Amino acid sequence: MSGKISYLKWRNRLEEITPADHRIGTDVLLIEDGDATRAEWALQSDSFKLDMTMAIIYEKGQADLRINMKEYHVQAPAVLIVLFDQIYQPLGHSDDLQSRIILMSKSFSDSLFTNAGEVLPLQSQVMRQPVLAIDNEENVFGQFFQLLLNVAASPRPDYKLDVARHLTLSMFYGYSNQKHELLDSQSKASSRQEQLYVHFIDLLSKYHTRQREIAFYADKMCITPKYLSQAVKLYSGRTASDIIDEYVLAECKSLLLSGNMSIQQISDELNFPSQSVFGKYFKRLSGLSPKDYRRQRYKK
Repeated sequence: MSGKISYLKWRNRLEEITPADHRIGTDVLLIEDGDATRAEWALQSDSFKLDMTMAIIYEKGQADLRINMKEYHVQAPAVLIVLFDQIYQPLGHSDDLQSRIILMSKSFSDSLFTNAGEVLPLQSQVMRQPVLAIDNEENVFGQFFQLLLNVAASPRPDYKLDVARHLTLSMFYGYSNQKHELLDSQSKASSRQEQLYVHFIDLLSKYHTRQREIAFYADKMCITPKYLSQAVKLYSGRTASDIIDEYVLAECKSLLLSGNMSIQQISDELNFPSQSVFGKYFKRLSGLSPKDYRRQRYKK
């Protein structure tokens, strides 16, 4: 599967446990082995940036996780949707967790919306509400998963990817949009704090490799640093400084695990004044030096 970050070992292990009849080309992986899935997630406790779109269909149990620095509790039956380039961190789950997972490459996800029209509102809705409670009686996602399995297992390779693309558009995203519109109609308008938080995270995703000061983001949003800090704290329970640090740390870890860049190159990429300053920053947040972190993770 292709994507911005293609080196994360957890994803390689997921690909290894996915049989041929659960793949559609190199763009869609279908995972339904709950025990293997739980084991794989348990191996990755760090936050990291997704290089694909991921949908987890929770059929039993519960889980805690963090998406873009905001914590969520998932109680089955439910569906979780995490978009490409979002920061994701599994925090824990119950022993009886049962789930199925759909992984879609960035190129596949991008191709869905070439002629799809109003995609940005849908993406915004998913970002605002990544967890959807569902009823077992109306588990369209489960039916969708089974249809994709049928496509993947078909002995005829012709048009598999096109069929998967149309199924995804008509069922997966269509149903997501319907559910989100229902949720929106039942809820109050977004609070000012939520709007500021979403704007802050959007800016952070664009500028975190260059800017780590609250004042920069507050200036972009035409508010004071104090007001931004208060709004972020009220909405997320965490300080803006902590969120900036965690976002940058996730990028640092991803680059360190790539093996493609030296520590000096990573320091330069993230606009640190020197490798020494980068090393102190990373150790303050992670407890390990960049070199030790890379060595420790490569052993897993």
